[in-house]
Amino acid sequence: MTVRKTLTFEKALTRLLALMGSRVEVTILSEEPRGVLAYLEGELAAGAELAPAAYPAHNERFAFRVGRAETASFVLERRMLRRAVLLESDGDGPDSLRFYVAITTVLQVDPVNEDN
Repeated sequence: MTVRKTLTFEKALTRLLALMGSRVEVTILSEEPRGVLAYLEGELAAGAELAPAAYPAHNERFAFRVGRAETASFVLERRMLRRAVLLESDGDGPDSLRFYVAITTVLQVDPVNEDN
């Protein structure tokens, strides 16, 4: 059984930034109707706060690139975050991060276990 721990935005962001340089799988899911909207795989290569000109100044937002392709990226915004959860691994595998964003969308970041 997977253990879920609720995280603050700051703790979830810290865990996500700690994955920089690691291989990850990022899945964006729709809760209703249930299904995969996007899937990215590669090294978590970039994470930077976006310029205030692109978004309202009162909102924190961070862009992350997965792999080398410029278009394989996602943006994490504080205002969209309903909650963040750490999914603890049952065994020796790495823990996953799940971000419940918007109304019906889940963004999950799974570190790739290099031992497999």
